[in-house]
Amino acid sequence: MAPYVDFHTHRRSGDALEILNVEALDAGAVARACQQGQPFSLGVHPWRADVSQTELQEAFSRIEQCVNVDGFVAIGECGLDWVSQVARAAQMSVFEQQIELAHRLAMPVVLHCVRAFEEVMQTLRVRKIRRAVFHSFVGSPQQAERVVREGYFCSFSPRSLMSSRTCEAIRQIAPSALLIERDESAESIASIYERIAELRNCSVEELRELVFENYKRLIDNE
Repeated sequence: MAPYVDFHTHRRSGDALEILNVEALDAGAVARACQQGQPFSLGVHPWRADVSQTELQEAFSRIEQCVNVDGFVAIGECGLDWVSQVARAAQMSVFEQQIELAHRLAMPVVLHCVRAFEEVMQTLRVRKIRRAVFHSFVGSPQQAERVVREGYFCSFSPRSLMSSRTCEAIRQIAPSALLIERDESAESIASIYERIAELRNCSVEELRELVFENYKRLIDNE
């Protein structure tokens, strides 16, 4: 049977194939992730976009230095959060620089997108990004369909399940574009899979196989 895939988590639980989110501004966290040999993503969160240029350049250098490290699977989370108090111009600059890195290094991006869907989609389109995941997706079925049309993925979390329109998106989204995550939730990954399987009217086993295949396709660039 396929393992549970937890596409985006801030702490490992050991009960799934987990992709740990690592903040690139934290040199110690980056070093630990590189030593563990387990899957992780690495990026600068939009909430941290107002740090100094020196700190940002050091963070971007860490990302580049990790490109051949076992376990480094994606750049992010990065993106735009129009609810945050961090200046939009600063967020956009940091996001665009990471998108450029992803393009140059041919890596997927893990996206943080809060009330900035159009701006994020436009940035991805302009930079010709081929592989992207909207983590903890909250949005309408129509927005999810646009994500799918671009060949991207939506990853759903307990936060996603709090929104009725996002639950409808979960029901409708193409199987090939679906991923699942815990994010910062303490809920078990098994419980999240059970709830999403119920929404999609499928078995947990079928969902595990589907998400595992999607994860492999994303990471292997198939």
